[in-house]
This record gives sequence, structure tokens and C-alpha cells, in this order.
Amino acid sequence: MDSSNFDFTLGGELQDDVVDVEDVELEGNSNPPVSTNADVIDVQDDTIVEVGQSTGNRLKRKVPPLAPKPKKEAGKRYRSPYWDHFNDIKEGGVTKWAECKYCNKRYAAESKKHGVSNLKAHLPVCPLYPNRDQDGQQNLSFRPTDGGGVDVVTHAFSFDDCKRALAEMVIIDELPFRFVEGIGFRKFCKAMQPKFSPVSRQTITREVGAMHRNERGKLKKFLKGRRICLTTDTWTSIQNLNYMCLTAHFIDDDWKLQKRILNFCLIEDHKGVTIGKKIESSLLEWNVDGIFTLTVDNASSNATAIEYLKKKTMDWKRTVLDHEYIHMRCCAHILNLIVVEGLKDTNESILRVRDVVRYVRSSPQRMETFNKCVEKEKINSKQTVCLDVCTRWNSTYLMLEIAIKFEKAFQRMGEEDSSFITFFGIKEGEEDLSLELEGQGGRHRISVLTPRKPIVPNKLDWKKCGLFVKFLKLFYDATKKFSASLFVTSNVFFHELYEVQVKIDELIANRDPYMSSMAIDMKRKFETYWGDQEKFNPLLYVAVAVDPRFKLRLVKFCYTKSKGKAEGEKMEKNVKDVLNRLYDFYAKEGEVGQNVSSASPMPRVENEDCVHRLNFAMEFDTYLEEEYSSVCSSEVDKYFGDLCERRDNPDFDILVWWKNNSNKYPILSKIARDVLAMPVSTGAFESAFSTGGRVLDPFRS
Repeated sequence: MDSSNFDFTLGGELQDDVVDVEDVELEGNSNPPVSTNADVIDVQDDTIVEVGQSTGNRLKRKVPPLAPKPKKEAGKRYRSPYWDHFNDIKEGGVTKWAECKYCNKRYAAESKKHGVSNLKAHLPVCPLYPNRDQDGQQNLSFRPTDGGGVDVVTHAFSFDDCKRALAEMVIIDELPFRFVEGIGFRKFCKAMQPKFSPVSRQTITREVGAMHRNERGKLKKFLKGRRICLTTDTWTSIQNLNYMCLTAHFIDDDWKLQKRILNFCLIEDHKGVTIGKKIESSLLEWNVDGIFTLTVDNASSNATAIEYLKKKTMDWKRTVLDHEYIHMRCCAHILNLIVVEGLKDTNESILRVRDVVRYVRSSPQRMETFNKCVEKEKINSKQTVCLDVCTRWNSTYLMLEIAIKFEKAFQRMGEEDSSFITFFGIKEGEEDLSLELEGQGGRHRISVLTPRKPIVPNKLDWKKCGLFVKFLKLFYDATKKFSASLFVTSNVFFHELYEVQVKIDELIANRDPYMSSMAIDMKRKFETYWGDQEKFNPLLYVAVAVDPRFKLRLVKFCYTKSKGKAEGEKMEKNVKDVLNRLYDFYAKEGEVGQNVSSASPMPRVENEDCVHRLNFAMEFDTYLEEEYSSVCSSEVDKYFGDLCERRDNPDFDILVWWKNNSNKYPILSKIARDVLAMPVSTGAFESAFSTGGRVLDPFRS
């Protein structure tokens, strides 16, 4: 019965739903009410009251009687509706347990000892209960489809889901816990979903802690039985506290590259033994029993840490070749050292370009004047000139790259802007830092160290900077590739290494004395780390070999071209020897699950003909085992004997290729999984360029 049809008054009588006798008769009702005294129900106490004659011709409708409750059948006991979701398990003809139909969880359910409270409490928290979130009112909402459209679906509000999503937002966006108590956020939640009640910072803190414990358990299970590659680095906070970050890299069973931070913690100091002990304790905490490589920068303390770690983890279950190839030097850090060595004597042309950029960026008025010059020269570029940071050579590269595009605008500014001309005060590209002094030998000119005056770059300066930008771009792009973490980087190392080497050799032969001198300094630093193949990890060459587009052919080709045929053949043999050693280790480790089962014992028979047949069968089984072993041992030769994949495919994915060919090369694919997971850099892209120390900013601190 709809309550909106009634108007309740203080007297408790139903005043609205009345019938007028005259109206009923006019409408031709064959059964009009004839009594003016009707029994109605008082709303307050459910007692029957008698309506007096004062109501006149207005009659009150009698409330229909309630439907009688069905009588309980004789001999049949009442059963709670919650049993519809449970199976009763009987022992000796008596119900002892109630088992959930969805998650199979059991509760004691003996009729004389236990009630249904446990069953009632279980349903709202049952993870597999299909109507778990449907206790409240269902609402219509829109859900996007894969085809770009939307579907209309029913949706029930869940406070737990909203609270979990809020905790994820706090984590992902790095928000403080007090954010959830903000007035603006709560106002937004009220407008978006009135059913969501505000939560406190303590509640969201507990939710984040619960999520951490849950994700930690998942990761611990995920890492079980895996061999991982590690990267580690240390930081110093503004409070002068030391931090260390340990990150695991591996390729999962679906051949997807994974990256997980295992620990970000305080350490006492930056000594090698301290770092080694902290890494060991973290690995033991995560139950990791296999390290393939550890990528670190070139600090001497890291070498000490690796020696400590090698000694402590030598006998672990998944140790590869006694940790012979565990030490991986950060290639981005080496590349940074090479460039910094070449830039230690800054070119005068770079200083002059920096002078005009600093002038333009020094005030809004000067920037506005410069923009007018850009418009007059019709330079179509949305970039803005930027000043570099002395400790980051990549910022110098970016400054020059952008400034070169506005060369004509700077020239026009020097012709039309009086402030620009007054500031620099001398002719273009000229400078005199000498003084004339009188002595016993007469007048003579000597050079005096005076503060450098800003100078406007000339045509030659802009040309030199253009050459400099082209050269630095090679290192800039290589550092970006080395510092990537979302795709495989170990197989791209050799390509960048060879290009850098060729470019340095070309600049050494350059006629420009500055460029040639810079290249010679870079070559010296290059030879220190990468000149001799014995100085860096040979797994970097193995990573090229397991790339089906190049294999050993690229290594041999590059070394033959740069150092001669004999050196190319020697390098090819060395890389193949390392890969064969890895193959033998992985084959003995038994990571390939397919093994030919040995022949079952034969029953003893006296018949000579049967004995001959059994001997023949055993000999054939032995031959099959030898044939299988022969196939496995030649898996490396079979891989190198096949043709290389096409290199003109822009969508080629090396992990997808190995996933599709893992059955063809079962052992070699295990090697490829570990080798391709190696990161060749420890830090992020921006931090790879810095020549200063690693510092945590105030926000992180």
C-alpha cells in the first residue's frame, strides 16, 4: 500500500482517502457504501474506533485485513534462509558443519550447540558471494566498452571499495594522509557520492598499511624461485641522512619485463660493507635465492659491496657460475664521465651563447623584446630559450639546441635594442684583456686576469655550437636509452657503444683544434672503461647475441670494421664461449622440465628370443637418450645457424620473439630471460647527467 495516498493527522484517522456518496451514485457505482458508521484502524494504537455522525455524508474506507500467516506444517521445523547459501555436512546422520557454497569455508553448525550467527556474518564478507555488494539499492550507471561505446549496468555503492580507491590515490599521487580531512575534498565527495562518509587520516593510514602488507605478500610469492637482476644506489637527504634503494628486475613467465623496489631504507654510511650487508638482509627477507647481476655506478665502495655479496651468496641455490659475471657497471654513469671529461675546458663559443641567453632570461621586459624579434624574423618555434645548469651537461646541450634556432632573433636584437647594445658594450666577437705597462725596458703589454666580460656570439661561434650540438646529441640519446626502465636495454648497449666510438674517432681527425682536443680527452676516458673487452662484463655482448636480429654477426662485423678481421673473429669466439658456458650451467641446473624418461625395468624371461628383443629395446632407448642430449648440446649452434630476423620491422619485440620460440630453444630461452632482464643503468634519466651528489629534495625528505 502506498503511504503517499494518506494524510496522517494528530487524531490518528485517515483523512485523505474518502469517498463522497453522491459522487459515487452519480458515477453509477452498483455497490455504493451504505453505512455511515465504519470501523477503521487507529494509526497510533491499532484499536478500532467508531466514526460519529458528525462526518455527514463523507465516508471513510475500511482498511483491508492483513493476510493471515501461513500455518507451520506439522512435524516440520523452521529453517533459516541463510542455509540457502550453505551445504550441511552430516556426520552420523546429524548436521555438524555448514560449508559455504561459494568459498567452501566451514562453520560449526550443530543444531543444539550453534546458531546461524556465523552464517549470517559470513555472507557480507565472503569474497566469492555473487551478491556481496548488492545489499543496498541498485543504481543505473554507465560502463565503457572496448568498442568505444558504453553499457548501462546496475551498480551498488560499496564503502570498502571507495576507501580502497582513496588509499590508492594517496599512494599513487603521493598525497599526505591529512588530505582526506580537507574541507575541499570532503565537499567534493559529498557532491560526487553522498553515501560516502568522511574518513580520518588514521583510517586511511590503516588502509594503506593493509594494502602494503597485501602487496608485499603477493610480491614475495611472485619472487619465489626466481633469479633476479639488481640495481642499487644511495642518496643523501637534506637532513644529512643516508638512504639506499634496492630494485629488482626480472622477466616473468609471460615474458613481461618487471621492476620492483625491494627496499628503500636508511643506512649508517656509504661504505661498501654496510651496503653489502643491507642488500644481503633485504634478499634474505624476500627469500630470494638467486642473483644474476648487480648494476652499480663506479664508486669504489660499490666494488667492495659486490665482493662482500659474492662471498656471502656464493652457495645460494641459483648462483650462476660462482658470480663470475655479477658486477655490472652503470653505462649511463660511464657515458657521463666521458662527456664531462671532454667538457672540462668549456669552449669560448659556448660561453658567448650563454651570455646572450642569460641576458634575455634576466627580466620580463627583455624577454618581451626578444619575442618581438622572433616574430619579425618569422621563426616558427614554440620553444623558449633556457639557461643551462653547470653541473648538468645535458642542460648545456638543450640550451644550445634551442638557442641555435633563434640565431637571427639574437642578431636582430643586437641591431635594434639599445639596451642590448649598451649591456655588451663592445663589438661583436672582440675582447681585449691585456694592459700596457711602463718599465725599464720601455712599454710592454701583459695579460691580466680580469673578470670576463659578456660577448655577443659571431657567425663562427654559432657554427661551432651547431657542430657541438650534433656531437652531444649522440650522447644525449644514448643516455636516454641506457636509463630506460620500461623496455629491455641490455641488447641496445653495443649499438650505442659502437656509434660513440666511431663519432669520437671522427672528431679526433677534425680540423677544429678545440673539437679535436675534446675528442682526444673523451677517447682517453673511453679506453679506461670500454677500450679493453676484459674491463667490462661480457654479458653485454651475450645480450647482443641473443637478439635474433643480430646474433654474433653484428659483434664480428663491428670489430672487423674497427680493429681488423683477426680481432673480429677473436671477439666472436669469446662471446660464443661465454654463451656455451652459460648453456652448460643452465642445462645441468635442470631448469628444462622435459626429460626423456629412463627405460622401465624389464621382467626376467628365460626365452632367448624375448631376451634378444628386450636387449634391442634397451639399446634403442639408450640411443634416444644420446640423441636427445646431442640435440640439447647443439641448441646454441642451431640458434646461430638460423637466419637472422628482419631488421626493418619497427614493431619487433624481442621478448615476444623469445616467448614464441621458447619451446624451440628451451634452455637458451632461460638464458635469454635472465640476460635481457639486466639493466645497464642504475638511475633515472635526469639523474644520469648530474655531476653533483645524489640528494633527496625537501618533498621526499
